[in-house]
Amino acid sequence: MRMIILALIILAPIAGCTSEALRRRTVDQGSTLPQLQYQQVLDNLALFSANPSALPWHINVREGTTQITDSVSGGAAVELGPPPDWLPQLFGSRTVVAQWGGAPVIDPLELRLLGIAYRRAHGSPEMPGPELINELAHELKNQAAINSDLRDESELFYEYLSQKHQDYVQADAAVITVNDDSFTSREGVKSPLARDVSRQVARIERELASIGTGWFHVGRKRDVPRDACYVGNYCDCWVWVTADGREQLTEFTLSAMKLSTLIKETQTLISPGSVKFSPGDRG
Repeated sequence: MRMIILALIILAPIAGCTSEALRRRTVDQGSTLPQLQYQQVLDNLALFSANPSALPWHINVREGTTQITDSVSGGAAVELGPPPDWLPQLFGSRTVVAQWGGAPVIDPLELRLLGIAYRRAHGSPEMPGPELINELAHELKNQAAINSDLRDESELFYEYLSQKHQDYVQADAAVITVNDDSFTSREGVKSPLARDVSRQVARIERELASIGTGWFHVGRKRDVPRDACYVGNYCDCWVWVTADGREQLTEFTLSAMKLSTLIKETQTLISPGSVKFSPGDRG
């Protein structure tokens, strides 16, 4: 009876302790995410300081797991005697799991754009060339979200086009679609999807053009000041950011996160007749 009472006294607060520990662990794990993003950016800056033509690396954190499991068990050691005696025993354990799931960036287009971003941060005026922009545009067209507005706009557009040009060849020649080469840079009447993709490409170019310089410092390990807020390194090249460069570090980190998630896996749609197709421009 005494052992049962003791076990109940000990087990009573476990539920509350477990939930409180889980709350603290979740907050602690979540707070590491910005540090992870900053660190990979700083290490890449150090890499490009040593080798401007290097291949950048970036890991996108996809999901996280925080789990705490408490378990308590009890028993008794019995001595038969004589005289008989018994010793109550109580065992407890806690298992803690905290992890992030990451997906490395392996798409060549994203890696090229990240390389341009890091070189621009070091002062290079480089911007994506026409071939890279064209390749990016054709990748983005395959993952364009066909929402109701774009669908309605496309229907009205092609309905007007069919009324204006009775001949299909003339109608096809009068409009620029995402199936045309270099459609983002061509002047003329663009289809709704071509305009949407061109807008996305222009946004990426503006993102790269907005990258500034002078907000981080480069040197040896002995040059890193004690008041440095963030520090990264590659071999014997060190990069650090002081208090006056924290805002620019955040903006550049957000830019790197955007550039590393541009290309998404293209979903293949299957019609009821089992014919595979990808979302197109003309429906």
